[in-house]
Amino acid sequence: MSKHNFEAETGRILELLTHSIYSNKEIFLRELISNCADAIDKARLKSLTDTTFLWDDSEFKITVEADKNNKTITITDNGIGMTWEELISHLWTIAKSGTKEFIDKLKKAKEDSAHNLIGQFWVGFYSSFMVADSVEVESKSWLDTKAHRWTSDWKSDYDIVEIEKETRWTKIILHINEANISLLDDWKLKELIKKYSNYVWVPIMMRAYDSRTDEEKAKEPKIMDFEQVNETKPIWKKDKKDITKEEYKNFYQSISSDWNEPLFTIHNNVEWMVSYKSILFAPSDVNMYKNLSDPNQEFGPRLYVQNVLILENAKELIPVWLRFISWVVETSDLPLNISREMLQENTILDKIKKWLTKKVISEFENTLKNKKEDYIKFWSNYGKVVKEWIHYEYDLKQEIAWISLFKWINNSELITLDEYLEKAPAKKEEVEIEGKKEDKVNSEGRESDLGQKEIKTIYYIIAKSENEALASPYISQFKEKNIDVLVLTDAIDSFLVQSFNEFKEAKLVSITSNDIELEEKTPENKKQEEEKKVEFKSLFELIKSTIWDEKIEEVVLNDKLWTALWALKTPKNGIDPQLEKMMKAMWQTVPKQKRILELNSKNSLVDIMKKEFDSDVKSEKLTDTIKYAYYQAILLEWWEVENIKEFVELTNKFASSYLK
Repeated sequence: MSKHNFEAETGRILELLTHSIYSNKEIFLRELISNCADAIDKARLKSLTDTTFLWDDSEFKITVEADKNNKTITITDNGIGMTWEELISHLWTIAKSGTKEFIDKLKKAKEDSAHNLIGQFWVGFYSSFMVADSVEVESKSWLDTKAHRWTSDWKSDYDIVEIEKETRWTKIILHINEANISLLDDWKLKELIKKYSNYVWVPIMMRAYDSRTDEEKAKEPKIMDFEQVNETKPIWKKDKKDITKEEYKNFYQSISSDWNEPLFTIHNNVEWMVSYKSILFAPSDVNMYKNLSDPNQEFGPRLYVQNVLILENAKELIPVWLRFISWVVETSDLPLNISREMLQENTILDKIKKWLTKKVISEFENTLKNKKEDYIKFWSNYGKVVKEWIHYEYDLKQEIAWISLFKWINNSELITLDEYLEKAPAKKEEVEIEGKKEDKVNSEGRESDLGQKEIKTIYYIIAKSENEALASPYISQFKEKNIDVLVLTDAIDSFLVQSFNEFKEAKLVSITSNDIELEEKTPENKKQEEEKKVEFKSLFELIKSTIWDEKIEEVVLNDKLWTALWALKTPKNGIDPQLEKMMKAMWQTVPKQKRILELNSKNSLVDIMKKEFDSDVKSEKLTDTIKYAYYQAILLEWWEVENIKEFVELTNKFASSYLK
């Protein structure tokens, strides 16, 4: 027996490694299986140049076996094996090197971008001590005539002794600690293999399940045969033509827990500047097992490196507004033990993310074009999430706008912005055309001329609900002209229109804006408006002073307000009322904003108010009517009345007068 003592700092380094590199102790099995697969791969490569190397042991495999009586888990491979010197060199790099030397090696590896610490320093092996009190490693190398057993509990020393073994192999025996006894259940080990190592290229073998009762087992003891528990070849590495629709569906259901058919499937195999393989699925209906309301929850694809699951939710690979997508991605261009921090800074993943995002958008467009009913169903369930792109994807806003659906006042069916523009009337406007005439120079000193161009506008209204939108007094003129209006009722819509205000050169304009002209006014119309302004000027000033100047920027007449007496309009470049409400609900500071108060010139009460004003400028009835009408305008916008007591008193006063 050969006994070796540790350096004083060795235990501290192991604690640092097992707590810093590994955030989940169950990955110990993944790390050990990966080491076994590497050893077998070296044996396979050796056999290519030495045909006698394998002898009669040419069937590569990894076996995993639990022993509840002895509280051990044993992992065995028939790979390259290790000599006495290699056992010390590979397994005890940390103990051999000492604190400073090992940390220097880690630092150099990072500077050289060689982040694969598991492969370089057998760091993966040390994960065993997260679940085991002690570990034994038995191994025989093809270079050595003898086999050896290495044993340690990582407390004070380790031992190496000679053992009998004829063929090359490596066996790792973990003496499981009390805190992790549950790992000794076969079903648990199979679960971990399926989760992390299902696609390792080497067959992973475990004892078949014995379904007999305890009495039957005691009466006739039987050792079950080994059976393969992993699949070895993942579906994303198979040729598309060899995969059936049913296989895609089954794989989708296994990674998403969604029992519906996927809306579409994208299968990529890219060998270019960045090499990767992936399969992703979009849901067709609500997935009751996914909560998408919180973008901070875990999401993202399963990330495989060299067929080993590295991260179950690699959110760095997908934009948050596509978190409903279920997929896997595998690449060999990343180190096996890449950390979350490295993922966030990795340019390879950033490229994969951009390519796949564009691919998903393209597939949404294709589905919308060819399977519109299916797409409408998808959008009804996930449209609110997709709209979050406004926070994250400025460069792709036009592409995403193509696949977005909207409600509109003239139909219950959802439409695209393209479909809206097909029906929208065009209006000719003068635009600047450069380089036509020398005698006309624009403000920037370039030659220009004025020409006419047909311009279309996309009109919208933001409201809490369709009923609220349809109650708006500003809807009427659009209905009269048979002009469509998009009804935006999702909370995020207020932010959407603030940043996304143009599509295909068509401006998005709120119907509550103060500069809307649906038809050109005749000279006679303009003359009458000016005369009305003069006629009502004094009344307007009284209204402003009665309501308070800090609330009203201007009072005007409008003959397109349907049955409403008054309505409030947003000034140019002002904040939409719904956005203002949302900002206040989120405790954000909102600058004070005056509104434009519009009087319905077709409402008979306006003329009555004018007559009362001409008769008695200090009329109490007129003051009450002004305040009451203002409260009505606030309610039409679904705002809360600030002075509810005064509003109720005025309502009772008018009701009493009416009943008299």
